[in-house]
Amino acid sequence: MNRCGLKLLVGSVIAISVAACADTGQIQRELVPPDNPVIDLLSKGITQLNVNIERVSKRMNDVRQASAGTDSALQELQALDLSGWELQQRQWIVQRNHLVLTRDTLQRVQLSGEEKAELLAQWQQHRRQYVKAMEDLRQQRHQLESKHLEVEARLIERGLQ
Repeated sequence: MNRCGLKLLVGSVIAISVAACADTGQIQRELVPPDNPVIDLLSKGITQLNVNIERVSKRMNDVRQASAGTDSALQELQALDLSGWELQQRQWIVQRNHLVLTRDTLQRVQLSGEEKAELLAQWQQHRRQYVKAMEDLRQQRHQLESKHLEVEARLIERGLQ
């Protein structure tokens, strides 16, 4: 694994693990060897992302049910809010899937070191796709935030006139 890939993996694990507070569940505990803290951290991160994905679904439902009235700018702002939550959910799904693949790959290596080179190549390919997907999501988030700021400014200017 190259240095940048290792930094990305460790950074992802640490960031997600800090937020992880839920128990990993009986099934995951059976899969995780007790002597591998990296796999344990990945499992906790996966669990927390699952919780986050569930919570954001509820928030999106709340936004959908809230009435923006007949004001087109408020309706646009509400649609941007919903788009932001949907984007956040997609990001968490991409991150969760990345952590699942990483955890499963590490578990396979622990069980059988024979496939190590092949698994490394597969993981590196996946990592490249993951980094690109995350960058695409960041760009989309930037565009949404810019548009949100524009609409907010219009609403405030209208209120101050």
